[in-house]
Amino acid sequence: MIERKRSLRPGRALLLLAALAAAFLAAAFFSESTFAVAPFEFTAALVPLQRGDTVIAFPPLGQLRAATHRPPFQLKITLNTVDPERLKATLQENPDLAAYLTGQLRQQLLHFFARLTLISFLCGAALLLLLEARSRRAWRLKIREALKGGLLAMLLLAVLLGTTIARPYRLSAFAAPQLEGALAEAPWLIELGGQLTDTIARLSQQFGTIAGNLEELSGRMGQFQPAPESGEIRVLHISDIHNNPAALELIERIADAFQVDLIIDTGDLIDYGSTLEAELAARLAALPYPYLFLPGNHDTAQSIALLRREGARIIGPEPLEIGGLRIAGLPDPGSSGSAATVREEQLLLKEAGRAAAALPERTERADLFALHNPLMAAPFRGELPLILCGHTHRAALDFDEASGTVMINAGSTGAAGVRGLLSPRDNPYSMVVLHFSTASGRPRLSCADLITIDHFPESFTLQRHYNPLPEVLPGETLSSKEDPAG
Repeated sequence: MIERKRSLRPGRALLLLAALAAAFLAAAFFSESTFAVAPFEFTAALVPLQRGDTVIAFPPLGQLRAATHRPPFQLKITLNTVDPERLKATLQENPDLAAYLTGQLRQQLLHFFARLTLISFLCGAALLLLLEARSRRAWRLKIREALKGGLLAMLLLAVLLGTTIARPYRLSAFAAPQLEGALAEAPWLIELGGQLTDTIARLSQQFGTIAGNLEELSGRMGQFQPAPESGEIRVLHISDIHNNPAALELIERIADAFQVDLIIDTGDLIDYGSTLEAELAARLAALPYPYLFLPGNHDTAQSIALLRREGARIIGPEPLEIGGLRIAGLPDPGSSGSAATVREEQLLLKEAGRAAAALPERTERADLFALHNPLMAAPFRGELPLILCGHTHRAALDFDEASGTVMINAGSTGAAGVRGLLSPRDNPYSMVVLHFSTASGRPRLSCADLITIDHFPESFTLQRHYNPLPEVLPGETLSSKEDPAG
């Protein structure tokens, strides 16, 4: 009897070790799970043998970390996407959004832990079957040992999760989280979360009133010196939205008020170069107007691919013809990477010079050429009639008589991005409505309406600039025109 008892002890020890190993294997390799909480989609995972932290990641902005529970597991939650329409509806239905999301997140985490304990049962059973594979015991006994191992692994993981994470879980630790990555250098993003909803709601109402007033003002201006008649080509030029959701409301209202034929965006639609941001901004491609996009230095290959899938047309050196306009452009070299970058001036000029040398013959050249950074415009002056740009966040219209080229910078249609919502006095919203006449056969810029909207005081300006430069007839080049001053 004594010998039999001694022989059982190693078996029990092996069962316990196998169950413990299975619990950690389940957490390490099978814990990752995706779930939705109202308008947000998250991925949650447990990382074994770590401090008792909860890490919430906002790729690629960084992450925030709080010591919320005991080791040995780290709980990592990654925000994948946000559905803007569902967010709006959720805000309307739940005034206390933080309390609502906390309750929903708790419920989803309980489901996450329940799923994980079930996986640990399967891991424990599989591991015990593997260990028993070469023994000569009957299969009935092997399966019984496997079930024991699975139940023990499930129990061990449930106890570990319950005593280290679930009780007590200190939500109060998020009152002073540790910020990492870009978030560490931009704590205003956290502050923005509490201000964004009210600000957007107020701006939405304000933009509706302003759009109506601008339409009326544009009509009155036409009584003194008319713009092209109804039916001519109108283009809304926007730029540098930098992921400001309030700008989307403004763009739609201005496009409707001026009855534009298409929208041209000269880049920096997003801010940090993340796919999550592009998901928010891709709503522009869903507007009932052709949307053409010229990538800026904050835009990335991923965000550009997403916009293309949403229906946007990406501007490049090969001309596109839409509504009678031939449109081409040169994307910013920084848009080819995976993060927001500003390339050196020499590189920008070299890239622009190479593209200018490869311009097609005059008969195939663009009526409108888009760039992001105005530094790249130098080689194209005198070669093209109209250049659109952005980047500087300062709107400007230049009718250059010496070169015969019109240069238009739309400024920042997003008021320098979401940061502009926190420092609104420094960054007005701006955009330009371009009016083209086709009386001579090819489209020619007749006039441009520069629209600027200030936050404080709530005011706007509309300046109509008429094109004084002589028209370039078919077969001519800008450089062949006589100097108007001479």
